[in-house]
Amino acid sequence: MLQFAHIALALPIHKQFTYAIPQELWQDNLVGRRALVPFGKRTLTGIITSITSEPVSGAKFIHEILDDTPIFNERLLEFTKWTSEYYFASWGETLKAALPQGMSPQSVVTVKLLHPFTDEEFDSISKRAPKRAALLHLISQHKGAVSVGFLQKQLNTDSISEQLDALEHSGLIKCILGVENDIQPKMQKAIFINPEIPDSHDFFKATLDELDRKAPKQALILSHLYIHSLHNSTPMLLTDVLQETKTSSQTVQALLQKGLILETEIEISRVEKPAEESLVQREEAHLPLTIEQLHALKKINEQLTSEKYKTFLLHGVTGSGKTLVYIHAIRQALSMNKTALLLLPEISLTPQLLDRFHAVFGEEIAVLHSRMNSGERFDNWRKIQRNQAKIIIGARSAIFAPITNLGLIIVDEEHEPGYKQESPAPRYNARDCAIMRGGIENAVVVLGSATPSMESMFNANLGKYHLLEISSRADGAKMPAIRIVNLQQERKNKLMEGAFSQELLTTIEERISRKEGVILFHNRRGFSNRLECLDCADIPHCKNCSVALTYHKGTNLLRCHYCGYNTIAPQCCEVCGSLDIREIGTGTQRIEEELQEILEKRGLTPKIQRMDADTTSQKGSHRRILQEFSSGAIDILVGTQMVAKGLDFSRVTLVGVINADLQLFMPDFRSAERTFQLLTQVSGRAGRSSEYVGEVIIQTAHPDHQAIIATLAGRYEFLYADELQMRKDAHYPPFTRFVIIEFSGVDERKVHEHSHYFAGFLPSHNPAVLRVGPSIPTIARLRSHYRRILILKSMKHLDTSGEKLRTALHTAYSTYQQKHATSAVKITVDIDSFSGV
Repeated sequence: MLQFAHIALALPIHKQFTYAIPQELWQDNLVGRRALVPFGKRTLTGIITSITSEPVSGAKFIHEILDDTPIFNERLLEFTKWTSEYYFASWGETLKAALPQGMSPQSVVTVKLLHPFTDEEFDSISKRAPKRAALLHLISQHKGAVSVGFLQKQLNTDSISEQLDALEHSGLIKCILGVENDIQPKMQKAIFINPEIPDSHDFFKATLDELDRKAPKQALILSHLYIHSLHNSTPMLLTDVLQETKTSSQTVQALLQKGLILETEIEISRVEKPAEESLVQREEAHLPLTIEQLHALKKINEQLTSEKYKTFLLHGVTGSGKTLVYIHAIRQALSMNKTALLLLPEISLTPQLLDRFHAVFGEEIAVLHSRMNSGERFDNWRKIQRNQAKIIIGARSAIFAPITNLGLIIVDEEHEPGYKQESPAPRYNARDCAIMRGGIENAVVVLGSATPSMESMFNANLGKYHLLEISSRADGAKMPAIRIVNLQQERKNKLMEGAFSQELLTTIEERISRKEGVILFHNRRGFSNRLECLDCADIPHCKNCSVALTYHKGTNLLRCHYCGYNTIAPQCCEVCGSLDIREIGTGTQRIEEELQEILEKRGLTPKIQRMDADTTSQKGSHRRILQEFSSGAIDILVGTQMVAKGLDFSRVTLVGVINADLQLFMPDFRSAERTFQLLTQVSGRAGRSSEYVGEVIIQTAHPDHQAIIATLAGRYEFLYADELQMRKDAHYPPFTRFVIIEFSGVDERKVHEHSHYFAGFLPSHNPAVLRVGPSIPTIARLRSHYRRILILKSMKHLDTSGEKLRTALHTAYSTYQQKHATSAVKITVDIDSFSGV
């Protein structure tokens, strides 16, 4: 009897598709496996979510089952389904997000130039169809075939099908349809001694003696492989044999022809080995725990032993030893034959932190983060799926890892906005997903932070989470002394040198003379915010986005930090022709250069190093910088948020904040909270050892702001109480669910119209769901697409479960799709948005 499969495809369509299963592909346990299926003219990969015997007329057949066993178990399917429903994404999009890149092959169209074209032909096409000519010119710049996706990206357009059809019809190009290769394990050639040879001792000895006389290099390889076989059950890599015996592949071929050795292929792991030179400064696992650490660990371990779900909020000051609590809790989970998941925001996933866990747990760890290439990520994912890793450490997407027997989930720095996925769908918050997965897996969840999010602390105060507090630093270390420098007064008194106050400069000099480490924090990379003409005040803007370009002096480029567009910095104003162009504002490049010049004038030549997205783009550069800073080869580390989190160096005794006001007045209801979190986190890098006293100098023009006062006092509750009341009055989280619906497209009129069409389908007088907009966002144009936004605020006291919000959204979305949907306007729905509005 023919069976049918319900398959979730990675499309922005909130439904599943039914396909017939060919008899030759039928097996038990198909649910949770990948299937290659036809979809219109394309071929896509989907996940089988259920099987039915109920006939479906016209159902197409599955092309291929890609997995031998399910890659999604029942609990992971349940979790991804919840994620898709809560965050208003399709189940297929969510399942794809749970897989490493390369595991969702689909049909791909490539384009190839059939023959060169003459200048006359090109001129003729340019006059008749300039878009077609631009496409043809782009194709001609590549020797081989080029994908349609690449062409669309280069031409900054969503569709080039009409131009491709016309060029193919004219015989200039050929479009080729194929299917991407599924990512595979890395295989390498290996050789081993024929097992029959050593079995006969006399024959083996005679063979070796003969080879010694006639072909000594062959004898060398044969004896080498024999010795290897005595200590290893696996073949030896061909490259290793050739390197260790200093022989050639021709010698190996001779042995293969004689049948003395055999050839095979073995899988090579692309999992990165722990670095030989560790950044760990002490043996943490054996350090004694403080009374507060012991209390927190006792409560977590009790819950682990009960094997029942619960969420803890671990609020510990910076340097309080939260990581040590994590290590002991993970040990407890492992002793119960459970696995543990440690989530970190990408920016905190530093080489030093990974070294700390490798030092305690060794090879039991698998790591998942965005800086890995697809092969490394796939091999780590397979290590997890095969249950070969007991501890998984990763950024937000690791919440979808195929972990079995999950007992403990830790979300470190739970307040970090980096846990929120912005694009593509699903736009999930890994912290909140961790709580839901913990419930499904019956696991213990620990949210850790020195500066908990307003939402998490609110839930703890309501009793939803169990609050655990660590109020003092571990190992006898003291909290750093914090001083505020009023920039307004310093400027009036003319005591500033560039971006530096005299107080900060003097303190830096003292630390350099004592060979102590200095961290300078400035949350803006580049050399300056922008260039500005002093005559006409023109500021170069991105051609794709409504933002000013940031000046990078080292490369003499103007860059857009939103879309990646860059151009050479102009020598003169492109509007009025003036040569008088000024660099406005300060970035980390300028801080580094200014400080070097100032200190040189004072007779000091310390090693200053920048650490931001520009200086850590190459693999290994992040680790190299931290190693040099740890050893004292670097005296001063200047950086963005990368220096604010995850660093634990005892030699750091001074942290300087160049301008604390950068985030303070952003158009974001969380700006005060985020400023406090950043300042507190970066301040915590100083004085983390009892050997040295730490000091923090914060430069600000607004010393009376609540975020600055709370940081100076080291009192989280100062900010929490004030912010909570303001959020309640303005209907912001944690009292509401904050939703942003974005409309975007290249035609501004259509975007404007369709945002109003959609808004008309939302309830206008529903007290449980408040609507604001449509309106023009702060960045009105992004990546050549105009934008409009709608804001929904779901009042939690009137809509406890969020059902009224979901109903309103689904009704409006489905009605809009039926009446007005167009490919010219893209709609994205961001639940619990972190976007600043």
